[in-house]
Amino acid sequence: MTLATRPPLHETFVVADGTVVVRCSTVADGDFHLENDPDELRRARQRYQPGRWSQPDEVHGTDAVWVDSSTTADRAVADIVLTRAHDEVLGIWVGDCAPVALVSDDGVLAGVHAGWRGAIDGVLDRALEAMRAVSTASVSAVLGPCIHPCCYEFGSADLDRFVDRFGAEVVGTTAWGTPALDMPGVVRRALAARGVTIIDRSVCTGCSRGVYFSHRRRGERGRHVLTLEKRASR
Repeated sequence: MTLATRPPLHETFVVADGTVVVRCSTVADGDFHLENDPDELRRARQRYQPGRWSQPDEVHGTDAVWVDSSTTADRAVADIVLTRAHDEVLGIWVGDCAPVALVSDDGVLAGVHAGWRGAIDGVLDRALEAMRAVSTASVSAVLGPCIHPCCYEFGSADLDRFVDRFGAEVVGTTAWGTPALDMPGVVRRALAARGVTIIDRSVCTGCSRGVYFSHRRRGERGRHVLTLEKRASR
């Protein structure tokens, strides 16, 4: 199956109080960069997934923000956004970094922006700690499109830090033969260490011209978005 005909990411989970839908946009769905004109961004959101959005202003950190039926975290400065509420759209916007959806069996949701800085600083651990502070249920994850080692050249000093934390398996090689970071491998190892089951849908953004945005490979400004939403059982 070619990238042009690949079906969009669309995963569903049945949880204790409803159904969770995880999706990821493509270039054809528009640009979800928070720096866009607010009216343009609002129209793109409502075309793609109508509802009340919380799309944080990501800064490659490990801070978390919660959303409930009376509050929104839209544009809050954070790299983790969580909710237990229904009908709240959590949005993680990326151009190469790893967007991760976390879903507990009893309906706690977290969207995580895992760039390399956040990953090495433990953003996935922080998200799971926030979830498990309110739930002891099992957690599943969906990894969305992100850059792969074929397109992700990485300096040796920073690679050594990843090897120390995650093991030598996260080192790869670019398509042109230089050392690279395997970002999907980092996410898989970080989640496996916490006992989280992962659905890996991480198509390489660098190889996916016209399907997903890539800042590092093509210098594109646009951003696609991974969303999570819990809908009440009907």
